[in-house]
Amino acid sequence: MGRTVVVLGGGISGLAASYYLSRAPCAPKVMLGGSWFQTLEAKGSAVSQEALRRQAQEAAATQLGLKEPPSHCLVHTHRNCIPQYTLGHWKKLDSAAQFLAAQRLPLTLAGASYEGVAVTDCIESGRRAAARVLGSEPSS
Repeated sequence: MGRTVVVLGGGISGLAASYYLSRAPCAPKVMLGGSWFQTLEAKGSAVSQEALRRQAQEAAATQLGLKEPPSHCLVHTHRNCIPQYTLGHWKKLDSAAQFLAAQRLPLTLAGASYEGVAVTDCIESGRRAAARVLGSEPSS
């Protein structure tokens, strides 16, 4: 069975996350992008689908040990789809939480923009937010 490498604009950390996919029956997916992609675009570099395909294949070979070229390769580019935290992000969150508490505002922040972009991070963020709104501590 041939392998497929799919390139999505997003966080470069997707390479590490896709490690388990190289051992699964389904084909691995490679995510490239984030600040790396934004830097290329800011420099005026044309980021072609062919360049992304080559980069994904190199990443799959280096990170996952997949040296054989894929039998099929689909490239999809999704710009601005995953939040990119900036330096000092956690301090800003802390400051916002302190402000909301001090002002007694009925507002709870939850989701990918705050404490993690993974689906499990978003679920946990929502669970903790719901617990805060209900006045109960979330169970582990």
